[in-house]
Amino acid sequence: MRSGRWNSSASGSRNWRVRTGFALRASAFPTHRPVWGSCGRDGRILLNWRLMMLPPHLVDYVAAHELAHLRELNHSPRFWDIVSLLYPDHRSARRELNALASTLPDL
Repeated sequence: MRSGRWNSSASGSRNWRVRTGFALRASAFPTHRPVWGSCGRDGRILLNWRLMMLPPHLVDYVAAHELAHLRELNHSPRFWDIVSLLYPDHRSARRELNALASTLPDL
């Protein structure tokens, strides 16, 4: 596992705490694919280090997705309602993220 500190200024993620009351507390970047992030029951969010190679708006989408898991630890309709509140254009971002996934290098 590659470790590193999340640079909140890179994608405006620092604003997530202000906008939602949630804080990103990532302390490591898993290298597995195609998982972009994960949220544990303890509230710990892990983000894939490959996000650094993507446009900031896609990092914001993944952050919104994982932050929504702090309220719903599933992909139920309620979960997607929360994602929609945090990132209204999530469907488009998800399609773009999936399209770009195959273009990123493996290490």
